[in-house]
Amino acid sequence: MGEPRCLQAECAFRPGAHTVRVALARTTLRVEVEAHGTADLWRGEFDATFIEDLTRKTGNFKQFGIFCSMLESALTQSSESVSLELLTYTDLETLHSRKVGAITRPPPSSSSPLNTKRYLILIYSVEFDRIHYPLPLPYAGRPDLVALVRELQEQLAQLRAQRRWAGRGAGRVGAPLGRDRDCRMPSEPFSSPSQLAQAKASEQRLQLRVKNLTAELASYRRGRQKSASPAPRPQERRSSSLESHRSSRGHPSPRSPSPAGSRPPRFDPTAFVRARQRRQKEAELRK
Repeated sequence: MGEPRCLQAECAFRPGAHTVRVALARTTLRVEVEAHGTADLWRGEFDATFIEDLTRKTGNFKQFGIFCSMLESALTQSSESVSLELLTYTDLETLHSRKVGAITRPPPSSSSPLNTKRYLILIYSVEFDRIHYPLPLPYAGRPDLVALVRELQEQLAQLRAQRRWAGRGAGRVGAPLGRDRDCRMPSEPFSSPSQLAQAKASEQRLQLRVKNLTAELASYRRGRQKSASPAPRPQERRSSSLESHRSSRGHPSPRSPSPAGSRPPRFDPTAFVRARQRRQKEAELRK
C-alpha cells in the first residue's frame, strides 16, 4: 500500500459533535478527533503490533487489516455490528468496573495526563456480547485558527469542484470522505445520487464552519488590537504630574476636554471562548 488512505466522518458522541479522521496505511493507523465546540484535538498513531496486542487482550483477536476494516465500517456506518464511542479515562474505568464487577476507582487528578486523554472506542457487537477496543488519544491542543480556516477553504473548493465534475459526468472524481492533514483525497467516484446528496450536505457544513471560524478570527484580531493600548507620551506624563502637583497645593487644575468616546474594553479570553461556544450551539441549532 502506497499513500495512506484517509477517511473522515462527523460523529455525534455523548460529549457532543466531533470530527473523526483516520489514515490507514499498510502497518500504521493514525486517528485524530476534533471537538466542534472547542476545536480541541486528540491524536494517536498505532502500529500493527499495538493493535493486535490490544485485540488479543480483549479475548477477541483481530488482525491489523481486519481491525482497520472494522474501523472503516464504523466510520461509514456500513455495518450494524460495529460502532464508535468517545470516552474519558473515568468513563473507561467505569465501563471496565461494570463489566468485571469491581469497585470503581477514584478519578485521576486534574493535573494527570490521563485526565486530558480521550479514548476512541470501537464497539464490536456479536450475539450475546459486546467487545470494546479502546484507542488511547493524547491531547494535542488546538489548531491555529488561520491555518484551520485556510484548510477548510481548500476542502470546500475541492468539494465544489468534485460536485461540478460529477454533475457533468466527467470521469472519476474524488469522494468527499475527507482528508487528513498529511494525506491526499481518496480517488473514488460519486457512484450514486445518495453520495452526491451527502457531498452537498458536507459542502453546506463546511461553508457554515468556514463562516463561523472566519468571524471568530476577525473578532479575536479586533480584541487584540483594542487591548494593545499605546503608552502615554512624555509630554502627557509631565502634564499629569503637573496637575497632580497643583492639586496637592490647593490650586485647581485647568479642565481639559473629555476624550471622544470611552476607552475600549480589554480583550477577555474567557468571554471570547464562551461567545464562540454559544455561536457554535446556535449554528448547530440552525442547521
